Amino acid sequence: MAVLVRDRAGRAAGLVVFVLGVLLLLVVFYLAYLELIASGALAGASGRPAGDVALFIAGKGLFLFVLGFVASAIANKGISLYQASGGTNID
Repeated sequence: MAVLVRDRAGRAAGLVVFVLGVLLLLVVFYLAYLELIASGALAGASGRPAGDVALFIAGKGLFLFVLGFVASAIANKGISLYQASGGTNID
């Protein structure tokens, strides 16, 4: 008779890492929103040249993209850990 063995610690760790990754993604989206509002790009003319504003937003956007990429990679590792500890059949 086959018995399904599950790694409870691995599953819990996978869920914790996944939730951490999702929380980091939420923080990145919030920071992106704050930076967009603070830049004044949504308010229209701010007295600064459009090229300077575009360069500033592009630089901040690139940094936030990297942060979002890292956060999604962390969430993906959590899912992988959860799946890997799903269980094996032992005869």
